[in-house]
Amino acid sequence: MKRNKKIVLLAHCILNINAKVYGLATEPAGCKQIVSCLLEHGFGIIQLPCVEQSCFGIKRWGQVKEQLDFPAFRGKCRSLLQPILEQVLDFHKNGYDITAVIGLDGSPACGVYSTCTGNWGGEIGDGHDLPAQLASLATLPEAGVMMEVLQEMLEQAGIKVRFLAVDEQNPEMACQELIKNLVGNMASK
Repeated sequence: MKRNKKIVLLAHCILNINAKVYGLATEPAGCKQIVSCLLEHGFGIIQLPCVEQSCFGIKRWGQVKEQLDFPAFRGKCRSLLQPILEQVLDFHKNGYDITAVIGLDGSPACGVYSTCTGNWGGEIGDGHDLPAQLASLATLPEAGVMMEVLQEMLEQAGIKVRFLAVDEQNPEMACQELIKNLVGNMASK
């Protein structure tokens, strides 16, 4: 049997960049450097859902964490993540190493170490103080909403998993850092 039983959970848009908000794509289809790097180092990949696309569609505007941090969105995250959790539980029960969850910092849903914040909402245009709204946008040093929900679900299931983020703007460096973190994590188990 050639399986090495190492699995990562990967943010949806790293495999399918088409799910991103228009204007944010860094590659034509997916971040092949990161995906190839994971596969070359023997990691199986479970693709996480894109909850933002599921709720708001492909023509959505960019959002901040405060816009997603409400009960119905968190419920949608749980609903879409439940089949992923069931798959993870089966792998875990059968001796597989769920090595990491890999997200994208800055995302209001999939950020790991940082997410976007701001007084963002309402109408855009004349008379709606767009300059003040734009000036309020910032980075918050915490996880995005879906990553928070996933972490809660994994903890409730008794599965400890590292959460990491990749920088898709610099995929070569992201691969090096990611493998260093993943291999270092494997060595410490």
